[in-house]
Amino acid sequence: MTGLGAFLRKELTEIVRTWRVWVIPGMLVFFGITSPIIAALTPALVQSMTASQPGVVIRVPPPTAFDAYAQFLKNLDQFVLIAIVITGAGAVSGERSSGTAILALTKPLSRGAFVVAKILSQVVLLVAATVLGTAICLAVTAVVFPGGNAARLVTTVALWLLYASLFVVVMTLLSASLRSRGAAAGAGLTFYFLALLLSNWGPMARYAFFGLFPAMRDALLGRSLSLGWPLVTAVLAMAVGTVAAMRLFERQEL
Repeated sequence: MTGLGAFLRKELTEIVRTWRVWVIPGMLVFFGITSPIIAALTPALVQSMTASQPGVVIRVPPPTAFDAYAQFLKNLDQFVLIAIVITGAGAVSGERSSGTAILALTKPLSRGAFVVAKILSQVVLLVAATVLGTAICLAVTAVVFPGGNAARLVTTVALWLLYASLFVVVMTLLSASLRSRGAAAGAGLTFYFLALLLSNWGPMARYAFFGLFPAMRDALLGRSLSLGWPLVTAVLAMAVGTVAAMRLFERQEL
């Protein structure tokens, strides 16, 4: 792990000073603000859409803080995860194609440290942005709706954050193993949709990290959670994926 600390600091500085600081954080802040507002406006929007259709009546129950939380989680599961896939596709392949990987590795920096720093910097950005977006969502929801259960949203987002961090590792592995950013993005999107499908299959949901996806819904609803195997397999998959990315990158020509 030669040079890990110095290269990690370089990656974090680069994130702050480039467009990457605006993509994931910008999306999370945007959804934190708009999710409660959209939940509050949904009944009025539905009524306006049906007003011009005589005889059509759609009754929508009054929105609550739960609807705001559910809207926020929906945005995390869809838009933010896909953004993680797309931005993570070039984590290693982008550096390799532009030639900056060769420049960095001529310094006292090991290839393993290069990969680990890429993963850690992305996870740090993701954690900071998620905490900020969740805090904003809770604050706006408290203004728009009475009541609410902040603990449920925090638990749900914590599960999502682990799931999203796994996607960071997967995308770094794909980016290290595939030379094309587009190929890595395509493989990542395939993994995203495959994980979505497998999360609905009972055995996979119970005994693999795919179970984190339905567990988010259960946490938001206040149901009892059985997270033993999903948590263990998620952590194990992240460890195995990190080691695999390091080994693949060490064996490739730049």
